Amino acid sequence: MKRLQDIDLKLLRSFKAIVDAGGITGAQATLNCSQSTLSTQLADLEKRLGFRVCKRGRSGFSVTPEGKKLLTALEDLFSAADRFQNATATISGDLRGVLRIGIMDAMLANTAWPLPNVLGRFSERAPDTHVDLSLISPSTMEAQILEGQQDAVIGPFPQKRIGLEYIPLFQERHSLYAVPHHPLTKLPHIGFEELSQHSLIVTPGELQRFPFIRKDKRKTAHASDGSITSSATVDQMETHAILIRSGRFVGFLPDYYGASLPNLVALKTGPELQYFSPIYLAHRKNAEHNIILRSFINRVREQPLLTDHLVQSGAVAPLET
Repeated sequence: MKRLQDIDLKLLRSFKAIVDAGGITGAQATLNCSQSTLSTQLADLEKRLGFRVCKRGRSGFSVTPEGKKLLTALEDLFSAADRFQNATATISGDLRGVLRIGIMDAMLANTAWPLPNVLGRFSERAPDTHVDLSLISPSTMEAQILEGQQDAVIGPFPQKRIGLEYIPLFQERHSLYAVPHHPLTKLPHIGFEELSQHSLIVTPGELQRFPFIRKDKRKTAHASDGSITSSATVDQMETHAILIRSGRFVGFLPDYYGASLPNLVALKTGPELQYFSPIYLAHRKNAEHNIILRSFINRVREQPLLTDHLVQSGAVAPLET
């Protein structure tokens, strides 16, 4: 096998793109290459590596065990390449490189803290920087920062981790939602007893936040110890909303998101069945060594919380440092 530095990076990136697309056919539009060209690139890569990275043919596309190990190594390689590019940008003072940002879903509905405005101002300042924006699970955000997969993440962080810095952005109110024809929408007030009779969706964070909710594979029931068992677990707001829209479940949603969705209504509960989730931007503590990340952080700090209908209704509120 030839030395790694002798392998054309273009072939490695093509292989990664083909895997991400689920096969050669799906990657043609992404890479703007014909099927025959991509097949040739895979064959060239395998020849230079000395092993097969994937199986392709009439039986379909699949990654070999060796190919899976290569993909893991490629994550480290591409992350290192991005860090090198950003380091050279810092040395030269030129905002040219890659900025990788991971965010929670449903942020577009939050008009009180408009992330598109932040990204627009950053791109205006750094037009030669490639922005890699991804929706990622809040439960993996901090790990992705520490492992070098993301430069910054935006999400809820109830517990702070060593090695990261957290910039407070805002806090969002979460309320219980259901479809209009759900039995709970007919009640003038909903407490723990009423909620326990219906199927509840929770996130991993809500299981930690509410000691009276426990995860159980059985149907929701009011347990003898006074706890409520959940019927479904999700880690994204859209999957949360999909289950609620099925008509079989109720669940917590940020009010700015729940109010933006058709055929969902907020249930009439007291504050004991609502909660505020603090939202932060998290990054490594050495951000000052990355001129691109530092520029993005400056744009984040410049963005105030807008006093619109979301703030006036209490759906979004300031988050004190």
